[in-house]
Amino acid sequence: MWLVLTGAIATSLVLIGWSFWFSPAHASGRTYRVLSVPGNVIWGELFKPDSPPILRVQSGDRLIMNTVSHEGILPDQGDTTEFLTAGGIKREDILPDQIRVKAEVPKSGPGPHVITGPIYVEGAEPGDVLEIKTLALNYRSPYGVISNRHGRGSLPGEYPENNAPIYTKVIPIERSRDVGIFKPSNGLPDLEIPLKPFMGLMGIVPANVEEAVNSVPPGNYGGNVDIKDLGVGSSLYLPVQVPGALFYAGDPHCAQGNGEVALTAIECSLTPTFELVLHKDMTLDTPMGEIEDAWIAIGLDRDLDEAMKKSVREYLRIVNEKYGLTKPDALLYASAAIDFEVSQVVDIVKGIHTLIPKESFKALQAE
Repeated sequence: MWLVLTGAIATSLVLIGWSFWFSPAHASGRTYRVLSVPGNVIWGELFKPDSPPILRVQSGDRLIMNTVSHEGILPDQGDTTEFLTAGGIKREDILPDQIRVKAEVPKSGPGPHVITGPIYVEGAEPGDVLEIKTLALNYRSPYGVISNRHGRGSLPGEYPENNAPIYTKVIPIERSRDVGIFKPSNGLPDLEIPLKPFMGLMGIVPANVEEAVNSVPPGNYGGNVDIKDLGVGSSLYLPVQVPGALFYAGDPHCAQGNGEVALTAIECSLTPTFELVLHKDMTLDTPMGEIEDAWIAIGLDRDLDEAMKKSVREYLRIVNEKYGLTKPDALLYASAAIDFEVSQVVDIVKGIHTLIPKESFKALQAE
């Protein structure tokens, strides 16, 4: 169930936490607040076609959605409070939702992610396209965590060293300067990591239930795509597979390097503001991104070479359809002027993406 609230009443209930008990999600006009309380999240898997939605919205509605980072609450990190305070975080700064999720939400899948949702979009049907606009991203806590686990990451078996099960580091966040503080383990001076928050996991429910059993691999439904350019001002376009689309989000990041080679980014809890837009006159077979000055062509596959091929093919499709350039010409142009990047190599299904600068094709007549 959810409760419709408006104006100052809605605001006050959010601030004092009453909605924490009254409703999984509530609305003020066409902007909806979605809380990361136990009834609104799952842990380790994706939602399925028969998952009951916590909220139903119209195309164009907005969501202010609380999300929870899984880092700091996973079993191999022990007691959450002890883990974070040992990393220099004050007890009073620990996000209560992390503590509550760990205590009350069963870990129902093999993945690590805590995922908020699902949201039913009225009128969405298979064959449509759902656009997820990220309008804002707000930090929920002054810390994040980076981890490397045995058997995971880009160098499994080599790191963590000495066959250790995990090597992990708490990263204090200085919001006033938008940096994370990385403290080397051997006493060297602190390093600063510029923050560039984004949601690592945004998706809709896959029609194939088997694809939903693990939150880690991304797919044509989106999910854990881990593309750092999908921050504020971006759009992610996804092909709808089930009625209502059933949107969800999780895996919030403060900063990530392309490749995500250790295993995680700076994982930190965020509150994104999304706008969901349904496109009935658009078709897609695979996720596509957009930022103000570029399109993002995405390739996903367990084989990195195949992911590269898929990203190139998607680049060719975008440039051909939007600017009229033939695919043979677009391929030659890319070889001289377009960079293809490794999004991540750690999510079972690997990712390659490319930014297609709109400025590069301004001389061509868009269709």
